[in-house]
Amino acid sequence: MRPSGIIFDFDGVLVDSLPAHLQAWADAVSEIFNRSVTDLSDLSGHSSRTIAHILAKRYGDPSLANILVKTKERLLASGAIEVPLYPGVKSTIEFLAVADLPFAIGSNSLRPFVMATTARVGLHVPVIVTASDVSRHKPAPDIFWECSNGLRIDPKQRQNIIVFDDSIHGIKAAVAAGMTPIGISSSTKPESLFAAGAVAVTESVAEAFALGWMQQMPRKVQII
Repeated sequence: MRPSGIIFDFDGVLVDSLPAHLQAWADAVSEIFNRSVTDLSDLSGHSSRTIAHILAKRYGDPSLANILVKTKERLLASGAIEVPLYPGVKSTIEFLAVADLPFAIGSNSLRPFVMATTARVGLHVPVIVTASDVSRHKPAPDIFWECSNGLRIDPKQRQNIIVFDDSIHGIKAAVAAGMTPIGISSSTKPESLFAAGAVAVTESVAEAFALGWMQQMPRKVQII
């Protein structure tokens, strides 16, 4: 069966952005709190606003969370920190456009970063929904529902929308949205993605494309 649409998470799925995010958070903490960051490993998968509140509390002043996240996003959007596409992403996006298969980005990152990065790497995506656009972030389903609405997909066809996400929060959000989640194991162990609800897991978007998962709904349960 052909999917009714494809939704990609951004970080860890389309772009190798973790080093850039960590650097931007460390630089922002240094700028706002004059402190050095020692470990950010516990923050993966959270929205930028959630991370800002965690770090502001950790470094001494929760009231500065909004300033911290704005500083971090400014540093990211400036282009001073490189955010590369994963191999095969651009050709996959170009295929979907030619194949007339609806596709979108649904990200827990904020809009300035996502828009600046897609423009910089020349990635043309018709619908982009970010944490800036909804009040509830992943693992809530709202980001993916907004993607579906933007693509004008009948809600009755949501179970045939494939969501590619690399985080537990993202997989749970896809399940809550009534969609079909495929895990990308760039930052999370396959068994954890399956436990969150993924019907299949692979290493990358390029691998998923090679397996035909952009053109055909995957069988349950697979791991590549």
